Parts: sequence; structure tokens; C-alpha cells
Amino acid sequence: YIPKTGGAEFKASKKSIERIAKEGRKYGLSLMVVSQRPSEVSETIFSQCNNFIAMRLTNRVDQNYIKALLPDSSSSLIDLLPSLNQGEAFVVGDSVIIPSLVQLPKPNPEPKSASIDTYKEWAESWKDITFDKIVERWRKEG
Repeated sequence: YIPKTGGAEFKASKKSIERIAKEGRKYGLSLMVVSQRPSEVSETIFSQCNNFIAMRLTNRVDQNYIKALLPDSSSSLIDLLPSLNQGEAFVVGDSVIIPSLVQLPKPNPEPKSASIDTYKEWAESWKDITFDKIVERWRKEG
């Protein structure tokens, strides 16, 4: 975890990763930073990145952070970030000629972490839930 700000618990890891980001290229190292909240990542790390891939972002602070990376002529593309579909991404940096919207291929095999089909589940009648057993199990675990 490499937060922009933070306490002593992240100081050592942040310092090490920032050093890798700043000096790693001369040793042939690359660094991939992945975050659901780009606005919370260390600015030192982001300043060393040449390419950015942004998927759906609904938080205005995060959108503005990505917007600051873009040339002025492309900043209107940020308006698309909250409405991107699953697998769509916005790519900007040295790897593309112009900022681009891309469709990423689905992983094979697909992960077993798919979202539930909310509409289908709501259409089902409620299942018999025994709250007493659930509470009893929680108490045993805790």
C-alpha cells in the first residue's frame, strides 16, 4: 500500500516502492501500480508512470486526478469514466498515439467473483433465513 499520506505503518513500504519507481528503469525494472482510488496513491509514484489505464471511476476526486494527466484536448473523455462498462478502459500515455477507449478481453478462465444478477435475485421469493443460526455461528467465530 503506497498512500499519498499516511502514518508510520506504511512509511517503509512507501519509501521502498517510491525508490523502485524513481530508480528502477536504470536496472531494467518496471512497476505496475493498481488502485481503485488513484487520488490516494503517492504522487511520487504517479510522476514516474508513463502509461495509465483507467476503468470505471465514479468518484469525482479520482476522475479529476486522471483528468490532470490528459492533454487539454482530451479532457472531455473523462466524462465517460463513470459510465464505462465491464472490461472497458481508458488508456493514455506513451503506449498509445492518442488517449483511447479500449475493450479488454475477458480472462480465460473467468474468475468466480462475478457480481450477482440483482434483478434475477429480487424476482425470486425470499429464501428461508434462520437468523438465530446465523447469530449463533457469528458468536462462535468471534
